Amino acid sequence: MRSSSLPVVLAAVLVVLLCASRAEALKFDLVDPKLLPPGVKSALWVRDCGKQGFEDSDCDESEESFYEGDAAKLALVLTARRYDEIWLASGGGNLDEGIGIGDVLRRFQATVRVPPGYRCVSSCTVAFLGGVFRYIDDKATYEVHAASRFLDEDVDGQSMKILLKDPDGSLREWASLLLFGANLKSGRFTGARELAQSLFLHCQRAVHPLGVLPAGLENQNRQRLQNLLRSTPRLAYPETRQFADDVNRVRREGVPAAQEILMRIERDSMQVGIEEIRGILPSLGPRAAPALRMLETMYSSRITGTAVLSRQTMVQMGYITELFDPGK
Repeated sequence: MRSSSLPVVLAAVLVVLLCASRAEALKFDLVDPKLLPPGVKSALWVRDCGKQGFEDSDCDESEESFYEGDAAKLALVLTARRYDEIWLASGGGNLDEGIGIGDVLRRFQATVRVPPGYRCVSSCTVAFLGGVFRYIDDKATYEVHAASRFLDEDVDGQSMKILLKDPDGSLREWASLLLFGANLKSGRFTGARELAQSLFLHCQRAVHPLGVLPAGLENQNRQRLQNLLRSTPRLAYPETRQFADDVNRVRREGVPAAQEILMRIERDSMQVGIEEIRGILPSLGPRAAPALRMLETMYSSRITGTAVLSRQTMVQMGYITELFDPGK
């Protein structure tokens, strides 16, 4: 039997999930002119602090990945000055902020590049798609994996205590929250169905020239997708043998099993959102199918194992633009 206090307790954990991010975490600084390739006169780093060979000192933990506030800060930086290119080097972080940074890059019609020897991972790859022209240099990598909310130690500590106390009730509650989302006093906890739609629209813009869909199509698609959210699909997981096995496994193995199960539920929930979009794909206009394939590729690898996309894959699927590269 599920504890009557469980939704309240989980809501408290979700407040932590929503509010844990600190503002303006990424570094935004000029690229050394000596590093600029021929034809490029100025570039701005959008990067993690103290990683990938950058010799920053006293990096706060929040500066080592995408955090809330980064998109707004980047918009101010690009308003103050224009750059020929934006160079990305990050291991990822907050997915919503990755979408936000991508929107800023698209708004400023930015050319983006991952330069030689650097990595763009997870949320960074989502931000990258906002570039109007997108380049991955030789010896640079573009690495995708499924996003997860269950990697912060503070969040994990609280959520795992609850889950171990009542694995049956907690897994039911998390399965519902991760799929459908929830409105909290601190804001909206975005469910996988909504997140899949946001990422799909982001990808669809990326595969259109200059990141712009035909007139009226984006608003029409947004409305079509929102209509899907008006219906609530049956939450089948608690009725399955898998659920019973998961409950027993948490009781036997504790935290490692619980974390792995929650991340699998996240991926399964995203697949529900993807399949909903697939069901109306013919109505979503040009290049909807390539956009959905991009989204599926992002979630084809677990967060514990990124997939490095080959140049051939990136060209064929539209991740990078094979036009004239001013850096070559």
